[in-house]
Formats: sequence, structure tokens, C-alpha cells
Amino acid sequence: MWLAAWRNTVRRPEQSICTVIITAILIFTVVMFLAVFLMIKEGIALSEQRLGADVMILPAGAEIDGSHTLFTAEPANIYMPAAILPEIAAVKGVSQATPQFFTQTLNDSCCSISTATRLVGFDSDSDFILAPYFAEQDFQRLEDDQVIVGGRVEAFLGDVISILGRPFKIAGTLYPTGSGTDETIFMNIDIARELASDNPEFKGLVSDISPQDLVSVVLIKIDSGVSKSQVINRINRLGLEIQVVSTAEVVGNVRKQMGAVGQVIWGLGMAILLVAALSLAGRFNALAAERKREIGLMRAMGVQRFQVFQLIMAEALIMAVAGGFIGSYLACIFADPLVEAIKAAFILPAGLWSLATALKCGAVGLSLSILIGALASLFPAYKSAALEPQQAISQGVLE
Repeated sequence: MWLAAWRNTVRRPEQSICTVIITAILIFTVVMFLAVFLMIKEGIALSEQRLGADVMILPAGAEIDGSHTLFTAEPANIYMPAAILPEIAAVKGVSQATPQFFTQTLNDSCCSISTATRLVGFDSDSDFILAPYFAEQDFQRLEDDQVIVGGRVEAFLGDVISILGRPFKIAGTLYPTGSGTDETIFMNIDIARELASDNPEFKGLVSDISPQDLVSVVLIKIDSGVSKSQVINRINRLGLEIQVVSTAEVVGNVRKQMGAVGQVIWGLGMAILLVAALSLAGRFNALAAERKREIGLMRAMGVQRFQVFQLIMAEALIMAVAGGFIGSYLACIFADPLVEAIKAAFILPAGLWSLATALKCGAVGLSLSILIGALASLFPAYKSAALEPQQAISQGVLE
């Protein structure tokens, strides 16, 4: 029966290809929507789990906000006096406070980063952001000639990287976070400051102040059970030229935005699904109508009604599987570039596109294709099987 269905499908290439294309477009669209939704949802979840800090302190005049700082790795040359750190750390309710110093790669030589990448200098004595990674890897301390890279930073032969003309050994790669950390390079804060002070490109950014006296951001962890809003108010009352950002609020805003966008996306997806299902139903109905004479001859030769029903359903499922596979495959190829474009345009966190996610999305697409193909062909197959042989032949000759 399946062999006969396959032969009937390839015997009508134009009709079959048209049906496969309609199915592929439908599944491509649905799987793309699903992939984008899953990756951004995973990115938000990872960000909440692994950001580490409850509050971020940024310079008052910083041109970037908390979303840029958390969810992108764009170079951010923002600075404020390091002298604010003791005042912030002394605020009631602040459990830990650690500074970071931002700089960036600029050169494009062999074994160097090919694009401008954010370099983050961290203070190993007070750091609690990378500490969980160090504990997990049984790693004690980062040496001055070593760096830790995010999960999306390109790998280099021999694990040696040139940053602003200085070679560094890659000591490890961070787990994915769905945030800008994935595309960031981490080093000891004093070394990051040295790189900035030695490079003429940065002299105009820091004016006459030595990089040793500057920080870019202060990350804060709040005592358990203490109101975050109260701590933020206390920090604001210090009268420093800073902006205080709650990381939970940033992530929460992203979640709300994604909720609204998700409703629109799924609304469009359902509309496309309905239109495509009706189109497929029309296609299968037309194909069945074209074959009335053939079906009548089959019935006259002794083929039972249920066998006719099975044959038409099998043909529909073959085309549905072909369209579903093509649509799912193409969607899995283009999903990651699309998510990266959306992430850059809207400053959203996104999880890593993995084989497991691709297989999940592909399986959903293929299953949906089979389901829609079966439902769309159910009535045409039933109607064709219900025809009497003489009626089917006469109608087929007239049409």
C-alpha cells in the first residue's frame, strides 16, 4: 500500500511538489517561531540563574543601560571613581560588592579577536560572579597572563590569544548564561587597567585620571531577607554620581516584553497554521477529485473502500512528511542567525542553539506536519472511498 502510494505521488510531480512546498512553508514558519521562543525563554532563565548580582552600579552619565550591560558584550567604555567602592560596600544590607573594569580588544592580528570585544577586569579578592565557576572547575586563581572566556568567544589554536598585542593563555571557558558574559573575556582587573593605560586609544576616554583609579561597574549582592528596594534607596541617598540598577527588574522587564511579543507571535502562528491547513485541505480535495475515474476503476477491480481510504491517506502523509522534514530542516538552519539578529536588535538574552533544541523543534515540526496532513486529507479520503464504482467513473469522465 505504501509502495502504491509512493508511486502515485511521484507520478504527479507538479501537484505533489506544490503540496510539499505549502507544507514546508507552514512548518518552516511554525518551527522558526518555536525556536525563537524557546531560545529566548532559555536565555531569560539562564540569566536569572547565573547573573549572580542583585544590583549593578553604573556611572551616572553612562550611555548604556542595565540591559546593554547584562545582555550584550558590546564594548562599554564607561568609568567612575574607584573611591566609591568602600562607601557602597558599607551600606547596610550590602553583603558583597565587587568592581569590574571594562576595556576592549582593538587589534586584528593573528590569533587575536577579529572584532571589538568587551574585556572585563575583575577583582579576584572580592569577586562572587566567577567564583562559582572557579569552584566548579577546582580553579584557585587567575594568573596575570591568563584569561577566562565566555562560551561564545571563538577558540584559538593552543589556547593562546593575543589581546592588544599581549599574549594570554585561555585558562577556561565559562558555562552559557544567556547574557553578554557568553561573549566576554575576563582577566585580572589590574591587567585590564594596564592594557587600557598602555593603549593610546583609551587616553581620550579616561582623561587625565589613571585607569588604576577607575571602575566601570560595581556588582552587589544583598543580604538574605533584606529588602532590595531599601538597599537601593540607601545607596541613592549617598549622593554619588551613579545610577543604581536592579538586575531582577531588568530581567523582569525583558520577560514582560517577551510575553507581549510572544502573544503576537503565537497569534500570527495560529493564523498561518489555519490558512495553511485550509490550503492543504483544498489541495488534497482537488487531488482526490482529479482521480475519481482512477478510484472508480480501482473499486470496480475489487479494491475495498477502506483500502482506497488508506491509499489516499498514505499519499497525503508521504507529502506531509516530505514537507515537514524540509521545513523543519531549513528552520533549524536559519533559527540561530535569526535569534542573533533579534537579540542584537532588541537587546534580549538568548540560550545557545544546541542539537537537543534543534531535534526538539524538528520533532515538533514533523509531528505537526503529519497531524495537519492527516486532518486535511481525512475528509477527501473518506469522500473518495464512499463513492460507488460506477458513480466515480462517470463523474471522473465528466470532470
